Amino acid sequence: MFEGLLQPIHLIIILAIILIVFGAGKLPEVGGGLGKSITEFRKGVKEATGPDPVAETSSVGTINAVPVINATPSCANCGTAMPAGARFCANCGAKVSA
Repeated sequence: MFEGLLQPIHLIIILAIILIVFGAGKLPEVGGGLGKSITEFRKGVKEATGPDPVAETSSVGTINAVPVINATPSCANCGTAMPAGARFCANCGAKVSA
């Protein structure tokens, strides 16, 4: 349905219509306003998603490290990874201490 919609001739026609509607004097103003609105939109999206952890660095210039906690429990006897809530090790049969 929309195949071949934005061919070069179509873009030229759209630009000509915009030039007629806004006039040559208003085009820089319209372009500047569009650029400012895009900048404000990006800033709003960035604020809404929260701070970027990669972009935040300390005064020395290193990334603030967050300690990683091993969320997978493992058997104290053999070291095999076990699913959460397991009472016995599937590999060695040792009882898991709570």
